[in-house]
Amino acid sequence: MRNMKLSILMISALSLAVLLNGCGSSSRESSSSPANVAKVSEAACAQCHGSARSSVTAAYLYDEYKNSKHFIAAGVGCQDCHGGGSQHSGIGPMPYPKPDSAGICVGCHTKTSLGAHFATYTTSLAAQYVSQSDTANGQCRQCHNPHDTTSLIQYNRDWAESGHGDIGYVPGNANASSVNSHYPWTTVSRDSCSKCHTTTGYKNFTDGLGTPYMSNNKKNEAVMCSACHNDYSWTRRDIGAQTLEYKYNGAAVVLPDSGDSNLCLVCHGGRGNVQSARSTRFEGHHAATGADLFAEFSHVGFEFTGQNYTKKSYFAHDSIGIADGSGPCVSCHMKSTSSHTFGVVTKDANGVITAINTQAVCDTCHSGAYAMTAAKLEEEAEGYKEAGVILKALLANTITNYKNTKVVISTTDQAKAASEGDYGSFQNSLYPTEDPGGFAHNRYYVKRLLFDSIDWMQHGAFTGSITINATTYPEAAAWFGAAAGTGIATRP
Repeated sequence: MRNMKLSILMISALSLAVLLNGCGSSSRESSSSPANVAKVSEAACAQCHGSARSSVTAAYLYDEYKNSKHFIAAGVGCQDCHGGGSQHSGIGPMPYPKPDSAGICVGCHTKTSLGAHFATYTTSLAAQYVSQSDTANGQCRQCHNPHDTTSLIQYNRDWAESGHGDIGYVPGNANASSVNSHYPWTTVSRDSCSKCHTTTGYKNFTDGLGTPYMSNNKKNEAVMCSACHNDYSWTRRDIGAQTLEYKYNGAAVVLPDSGDSNLCLVCHGGRGNVQSARSTRFEGHHAATGADLFAEFSHVGFEFTGQNYTKKSYFAHDSIGIADGSGPCVSCHMKSTSSHTFGVVTKDANGVITAINTQAVCDTCHSGAYAMTAAKLEEEAEGYKEAGVILKALLANTITNYKNTKVVISTTDQAKAASEGDYGSFQNSLYPTEDPGGFAHNRYYVKRLLFDSIDWMQHGAFTGSITINATTYPEAAAWFGAAAGTGIATRP
């Protein structure tokens, strides 16, 4: 009995010691400012956290840190970023559990030292890697491994290689600029463009904050992680089905709810369609890929009066990934090992498709005689491309057209004065350039648009039959199913 009482007293004493040293009033982390908390030996950090793994890379945290320049070159310790550990003792939070959000990173990594991360708008249109729409702190972890900052996480490297992450700009050379730096998106005249060309504009638009989207913002920006993701957990923002900025038959164009792919459709849903005001530019604007995919709603191509553009009953690309909430854009462009390049295919040095990066997605529907291979996709791509070349040659009259004269639409007045057939053919001639993947996004839709345009330019009417020179344009002849010998193809 005496021994039992002694044991109880000892346990009580130990518990009191832990309370006083770990959680007692003299040790509470709130008892002084975080900056004043004393440090302990770094070995104490390794003792408890040496076996902890990163939620981002799954590597051991302490091993990552020991291999980083923070440790090797600068001698920066855990507590230099997280604050002193004398009151932590494995019980309470560290003074700075999230150093980036607390402003610790920018204490050393200044705007001057980070260079292109903070572009100077007054001297260049180059976009910057840090979004002004986010707080000054808390952005380093969007791209950098928090413990080994010498290397980017793979999907951040992928993103940097994509058009979304491109910050390139060559003054005086518009062709060398990126989609993020082509114009000063921050000016009033370009405010409506900023919703797709900057992170701030995109977030303000999708959050329903209204114009001006870039109020008081003086920096072009890359389309950063925070445009699509809530935080470093990488959960995607939920913005719902998209209502586009143009109309069809007087009603706003509303695309089907496509889950995570709604984020893509904000910018890739196009900015105009067959009923928009006539223009010398493609009415759907650049990369209207989502509008192409959902053409039954958008009518993004120039659909000629009296011609049928109803989608085929077996067309299913618009329903890919709907069941699992990914939607078609994410399913096809982001289900590869290099997800954030958004590339569907791999090409060789000559631009030939050598692999489908998301082959498994294709295989869920395409099998047997309809199996989709890299070689088959390359044939489709070349046929689509050559069809566009033929149409442009007909407009230029280098292939004799029905008027035997060049069709010129380089001004708004010329666009307004042109016949429906001429203007529509001009608009559809831009399709293969504005949506290079149209042959995959909505095969029969783009094929019908190009067929009808070629038909019109050859005959001045819609005859349902075109002639393709298979010797000069073999890929287009095969794509349209032209008969051997005659080169005659009928409307798909």
